[in-house]
Amino acid sequence: MKIKKPTAHKTKNIAQQAADSLPKKEGCIIFSLQYIQKNHCYSNCQPAEKQALADAIFKRREMTWKTIAKETRHGLGYEKIERKSLNVAVPNVVPEDASILSFRFYGLAPMVGYRENDIFHILWLDREYKVYPH
Repeated sequence: MKIKKPTAHKTKNIAQQAADSLPKKEGCIIFSLQYIQKNHCYSNCQPAEKQALADAIFKRREMTWKTIAKETRHGLGYEKIERKSLNVAVPNVVPEDASILSFRFYGLAPMVGYRENDIFHILWLDREYKVYPH
């Protein structure tokens, strides 16, 4: 059995757009948990940390990378982390030339990952400050 691709539904005066045709704001950060590592993942977080992560992502949802770069590293901005200072193995999916970045999500606790175009792939939620020396 073949599954049909969903089509836009039409009503009398309004046509519903398919999700992939919706406009997106160029340069805005998009957060991804696709490659998050098991030992530093969302399921290990306490309820307050989970809420703080959602809040941190929500606060940055309409910010561009250019705007974020102007923010402070302990605020809404980020800091670059040297790969050689990491205490964890970098997954194979991370390109060799990708910069490792850290955003604060719960007090000074960082979410650490890498940027691919407008996407920030979260690899580690460093709740215990073990991913890199602080």
